[in-house]
Amino acid sequence: MDQVMQERPAKFGLMGFMLGVASIVVLLVQLSVLFEPQEQSSGSVIGTIAAEITQSAARAVSGEPAPAATPPPRDYGLMITIAALCAAGLAVILGAVGLYRNEAHRLPYMAVGLGISAFVMQFVFWLAILICGIALLVSIIGNLDSILG
Repeated sequence: MDQVMQERPAKFGLMGFMLGVASIVVLLVQLSVLFEPQEQSSGSVIGTIAAEITQSAARAVSGEPAPAATPPPRDYGLMITIAALCAAGLAVILGAVGLYRNEAHRLPYMAVGLGISAFVMQFVFWLAILICGIALLVSIIGNLDSILG
């Protein structure tokens, strides 16, 4: 009698893999948003402020009440980043469940690897930004005597 163990389909591993890939893609898009150019130049911002001051002075002279302030637009960047990191954590958990259930090992290993990679990528990016900022401050302080005088 020949007993053959049938491999289970990697359901948890596949879901973890897809969540890991999605979390890395979302985090990369979120990080690339930091480097996109700003919408307005400083000249147009100064012109806008001057126009608002002129309008405010005209309203004050005529006795009109000030208009209600418009609320700033919502920034969903932090919530999207947190959701992507939660998806990465879920990818690690689903990969671990897939390994526990003895599914085919390739997809659960990749799910765990991609989930951990999303966390590490976020941490290393902000660590690199912090190191560059410190290096910039040290160089500015080191050259302060030549800048001022």
